[in-house]
Amino acid sequence: TTTTTTTTTTQLAMSKQENDQEVDVIVVGAGVGGLSCAALCAKYGMKTLCLEAHDTAGGCAHSFERYSSASSRDAFVFDSGPSLLSGMSGSDGSGSDGSTNPLRQVLDAIGSKVEWKQYDGWIFHDYADGKKTKLTTGDGGAWEKAIEEKAGIEARKCFESFRDAMLEPGGLTESSAYVPPFVLRGGPGAVLSLGPTYLAKLASIGVKGTLLTGPFTECMDLYGVHDAFVRKWFDYLSFALSGLDAAHTQAAPVAYTMGDLHKRGALLDYPMGGMGALVDALVDGLERHGGTLRVKRRVESFVLEEEGNGARCRGVILTDGTTIRARKGVVSNVPLWNMARLLKDSVDSTTATTTTGAIGRAVQKIVQQADKMEMTGSFMHLHLGIPADGLPEDLECHHSVMDLSKDTTGEQNLVIISIPTVFDPSLAPKGYHIVHAYTAANDNFQDWLPFLQNEQEQQHDDDDDDDDDDDDDDEDNNSFGRNVYARKDGYKEFKDKKARALWKAIEQVIPDIRERAERPGAIQLVASPLTHRRYVSRAGGTFGPAPPEGKDIWELSSALTPIKGLLACGDTCFPGIGLPGVAASGTIAANTLASIPAHLDLIRTLRKDGVLQ
Repeated sequence: TTTTTTTTTTQLAMSKQENDQEVDVIVVGAGVGGLSCAALCAKYGMKTLCLEAHDTAGGCAHSFERYSSASSRDAFVFDSGPSLLSGMSGSDGSGSDGSTNPLRQVLDAIGSKVEWKQYDGWIFHDYADGKKTKLTTGDGGAWEKAIEEKAGIEARKCFESFRDAMLEPGGLTESSAYVPPFVLRGGPGAVLSLGPTYLAKLASIGVKGTLLTGPFTECMDLYGVHDAFVRKWFDYLSFALSGLDAAHTQAAPVAYTMGDLHKRGALLDYPMGGMGALVDALVDGLERHGGTLRVKRRVESFVLEEEGNGARCRGVILTDGTTIRARKGVVSNVPLWNMARLLKDSVDSTTATTTTGAIGRAVQKIVQQADKMEMTGSFMHLHLGIPADGLPEDLECHHSVMDLSKDTTGEQNLVIISIPTVFDPSLAPKGYHIVHAYTAANDNFQDWLPFLQNEQEQQHDDDDDDDDDDDDDDEDNNSFGRNVYARKDGYKEFKDKKARALWKAIEQVIPDIRERAERPGAIQLVASPLTHRRYVSRAGGTFGPAPPEGKDIWELSSALTPIKGLLACGDTCFPGIGLPGVAASGTIAANTLASIPAHLDLIRTLRKDGVLQ
């Protein structure tokens, strides 16, 4: 094969700092997907470097600390994003029972341990009737009884019939976990890694595969789910998982979650030490296997070369001009929209051979994919540290608050609340609780654009994952330069107005929350969609991908891209949104970079150890 190299601006920069560093694999972005990929690449024996623009790893799942007069020694440790997990612990809480959760499988593969607190459900508050209902996990009948009390016997019968059909042996729930991400890879070796065992499992899915890859409403229609409450409930569950209703959420993750919620002995899990402990476990696995994480390292562009009739990625250039080359490949853990921007920044528009040649054509394909992919909504966040005196000892950790009589996807209808100090008091000074509430992908980012100065917000924005507290002036972390990120007059007032829905929701759980939040030692942090974008450089502050116009569900790409040596992982890749999904995508990207013998050897080891079924 003849290799032709075309000089671009990235090549020119590289020539000034020739071979600043060279590794086997570069992972851009230390979200859960990127860390999963990086840790597994290191496990495979590849010299791996993970680069993170933020000062903290974890993306949307990172934790952050804040201090108050409550204690100069003990911080409030806030989770910035999701905190409700399932399938992460074993029957004894240690995580040793062969879970099918892809994130747990990554932790098992890299030998990292997390201490888990097991619990049995969350509270659902409905503004429509003023009732609160507990979704109790497992098959003991508590949840089914709660359905009957709330919506009547027919709703209960409808749910039970549907649940039994989904969870039956060989049913959709079981089928959704037949083929673990660890046996998947891109490229010509894909069939070899499946082997006879998983090829047979894949074949056994049969026509159920069409249902699992279609919208979840098709499953409900097939099994005769006509009760209004039950259909509304699965709209809620789908929206909590994907930021989309059941008609636009792929069936596989909902079917899988039904198993995590309703199979015998099912429990939910929270990492002791907060979500930061889970992120630390992934970083620990990366470093124990010889990999490196560097934070505050923003990638400015990719090093692109023409190779034959195509394009190849040879490395990255950081904002300080440092060039890092990758012998095997670069994995982008930034959303597709942001990767497209980075790629456009990597191309010298003045070089005709770049814009019209192999590099330009390959970049344009990715840009077109990004343009077609829609975004879900964004978030408002409220992080509180409050005195705990007088609160019930049996206070539940997780709550959902919404009006079931309204559109599930309506603006600020669903608010999710977490009080993790119920499980781990060490996350706050003694005598205090942490409360985190957020609108779940139902805030409109466009409403916030008038408050930005000196920046033209474009349809597709930038680079990684989530949020903390909001300040006034800062620089926008983006792939296309360092722009002033100042707030116009009225920003704070608008932010406080949009936070009212969060305060109201928390009042359903802690009626005197506003008074507690004003006491000495308390903390109030209000974060807007701009905060969400700022701290994780996430395009449009979005939760994740939405179906393109005219489509019911996501059309997500694989780990491979049109550019050789450039792979992708994260929630804009298969299988999609959520911690299990992004861990799966990182696993598939790492497998693709590994040699087939090394991949098969790891599969055999994981099956022998009981990690894979």
